[in-house]
Amino acid sequence: MEHAFAIGNIQNYHEATVEEARRAVRGLDGADLVPLYRQTPGADTYEQAENIFGVRNTATEKITMPVSGRYQPISHQDGFRPVLDAIEHAGIGHDMMVNLENHRDTAELYVLFPDLMFNEDREGGGMMYGLRFKNQYDAKTAFRGHVFCWRVLCLNGSTHARLGEMHVSAMHVDSHVQGLQTQIDSFITTMLSNAHRIEQVVDAAIESPINFRDYDEVVRTLTAVVTGSDRRSKVIADNVPLETNRWQMYNAITEHASHAPKMTWQTRDRLLDAAERNVLMTREVTPVAMPVAE
Repeated sequence: MEHAFAIGNIQNYHEATVEEARRAVRGLDGADLVPLYRQTPGADTYEQAENIFGVRNTATEKITMPVSGRYQPISHQDGFRPVLDAIEHAGIGHDMMVNLENHRDTAELYVLFPDLMFNEDREGGGMMYGLRFKNQYDAKTAFRGHVFCWRVLCLNGSTHARLGEMHVSAMHVDSHVQGLQTQIDSFITTMLSNAHRIEQVVDAAIESPINFRDYDEVVRTLTAVVTGSDRRSKVIADNVPLETNRWQMYNAITEHASHAPKMTWQTRDRLLDAAERNVLMTREVTPVAMPVAE
C-alpha cells in the first residue's frame, strides 16, 4: 500500500489529515489467534492444546506468543483508528503532523499539533503538544498511549507517560477492548485541558540544580541513571554543562535519542523512558562520585 506520508525515524513528521492517517494505519500488520498443538506423548501425532492459542501476525505469518482463550488481539488498526476518531471528534485534526512507525509486531503512532504550543517563554523555547500511541502483538499489556511533546527550537521529542491520568493502557482482553474508545476519548479531553501539568514539571526541573565536579562524573551519572553504557553516556555528556539542572540534562538525553544516527527504535524508546523516569520526574539527580578505594 502507498502511504500518505513516510514511515520511519521519529524525526520524519509529515502534515497529514485524519483521513490520510487512517489510510496509512490500514496498511499496518494485523493479528489473529490460531490454535496451538502439542505432540502426543510416545506418538508421532499431535493434539490441539486446550485453551492455549498463538497470536499470529497476519502479515508475517509468525506466532509472536502463546496466550489463553481470554486474550483478544487489538490490531494496530483497531488500536489507532479510535485515536484518530477522537482527534477528529475533538476538532484538533485540521492541522497536525504525523509519524507512523511500523516495526511489524510493534507499531507506533505519533501526532503533533502545531497550533497547540506551550512553554514558549521558558528556558529552551516552545514545546509542541501531541500524543504517542504504541501497540504490540508480543506483550500482555500491549496498547499504550501518553502525551508526547516536541521542542521546536532543537527538534527533540519528549515522552510524558508518567503524568497521572494523562495516559491510556489496555491489555488485549475483551473487557479492555470494549472500553477502548471511551478510554481514548477521555485521554484526549484530559490531555487538552492539562498542558499546565507539563509546564509545572518543566519548571520544577529547571529549578533543580545539578553540580558535577568534572566530565567523568557526568558520564558516571548518566550511565547509572539512564544509559547503562559508558560509551553512549560519553556522547551525551558532551552536551551537559558541569553546572546544570534536570531540564538541561533531560534535553541532552532526548536530543541524543531523537537525532543519533543508526539508533534502533528499541534503544530510542528505552532512553526516552529512562530520561523521563529518572531525570525529568524525579525530585533530584545526585551526581555519582568515583568510588573510594579501600
